[in-house]
Amino acid sequence: MLLMCACSKRQASNEHTYPLTATIVSRDAAQNVVTLDSKAVPGVMEAMRMDYRVGDAKVNALPPNGTPVNATLHERDGDYWVTGVRPAK
Repeated sequence: MLLMCACSKRQASNEHTYPLTATIVSRDAAQNVVTLDSKAVPGVMEAMRMDYRVGDAKVNALPPNGTPVNATLHERDGDYWVTGVRPAK
């Protein structure tokens, strides 16, 4: 049990988060993936259109396609996903 906890803490420390500004382009409800046209995240990625797994909501509950949004971009070991997708203010 102690070993599992130590591994979980180590894995979590490999995760990085960044603020993301984007526009929802489309979504795939079966895969719970959203396509975002995002602005650059300095030091992480250029502006690009990319598919992201949504980690904390069903894509059908997200704002409509074409909506500018803010979200949190997560990265761990080259795997990217988003959480907290909400309309930009």
